[in-house]
Amino acid sequence: MRFSAWRQLGAIVPLLVCVHAAAADGILAPGAQWEELSHNGRFFAEGVVAAKDGSLYISDMTPSVVFKENNPGGLLYRFDPATRTQKTLMQPSGMANGLHVDKNNDLIIAQTADGGGRAIVRRNLATGAMTTLVDSYDGKRLVGPNDVTSDGNGRLYFTDARYQGSEPMDLPNAIYRIDPDGKVTQLSTDVLRPNGIEVSPDGRRLYVAAFNSARLQKNPAGPAADKFGLPLGGVIAYDLDAAGDITNGRVFFRDDDHGVDGMTMDVDGNLYLALHNGNPREPNGALTVLDPKGDVLARIPLPEKTLPSNLGFGRGDDAGTLYMTTAFQWRLYRIKTTRQGHYFN
Repeated sequence: MRFSAWRQLGAIVPLLVCVHAAAADGILAPGAQWEELSHNGRFFAEGVVAAKDGSLYISDMTPSVVFKENNPGGLLYRFDPATRTQKTLMQPSGMANGLHVDKNNDLIIAQTADGGGRAIVRRNLATGAMTTLVDSYDGKRLVGPNDVTSDGNGRLYFTDARYQGSEPMDLPNAIYRIDPDGKVTQLSTDVLRPNGIEVSPDGRRLYVAAFNSARLQKNPAGPAADKFGLPLGGVIAYDLDAAGDITNGRVFFRDDDHGVDGMTMDVDGNLYLALHNGNPREPNGALTVLDPKGDVLARIPLPEKTLPSNLGFGRGDDAGTLYMTTAFQWRLYRIKTTRQGHYFN
């Protein structure tokens, strides 16, 4: 995930490509295949999430080391799975990264660094009105929000860590909570470089992904090391109490070959991980499904040379469809499952 090592790669895959994936331990529907829905993006797809009407929202990060001239400042797209039509919703997007749709059907956007907003913002999907929820903590600018989620009480949780950009860093990489009244709490600085974040369907766990690549720029504000000893990738599980506070952080999953990027959950509490090595020249990715005990429930085969960046389920009649975005070659894929995606409606 080191942007200085990246170069823009041309579209080399046709719009419609199906890669066979055998049913994996009851997760995939019989005969399910990956279907490429779109390659109409610029560089790094992220944040795939569904609104209540079934529309998908997908971000497109355009790093300055790649787009040195005429950088659009990131883009945000709306994609209709029924018609396969895609339109640009925001340009610039404030370098939108992770996305989430809350109980009010508002789009919550994690705007990262590298000329981006370095903020968590809310977009009213009905009116387009934008509201900044937080861009600083303790009087200091956020490092670079990466991903965001919510719980059943309307509290938001987000990760803040530097993956790109040269802006000063005055806060440590951290995990935060935003209460409905706007109060912001720093929950933890234990994970060296937190990434994806999810709340379990029962509201009793907070899962945080780690992408602790040593190739990335170190944050001088800390943390100095990963408390959990993860050299690269993994997931930390925290107990989440009724007030939205976390305790008892422990390693839920570890992968020393891949960093863990985006995640999603099904209604049974299974956690779906997008893993990759951050290397477009020698791409190596994986999609792993964990049950609530942390055991590997399935490893789903991927399209060739795919670097999965994020995952999200559809809504309504499409709730059993798993969507996947990819890095370096912007792609949107989908595959049918036997599961239903989890959203706090």
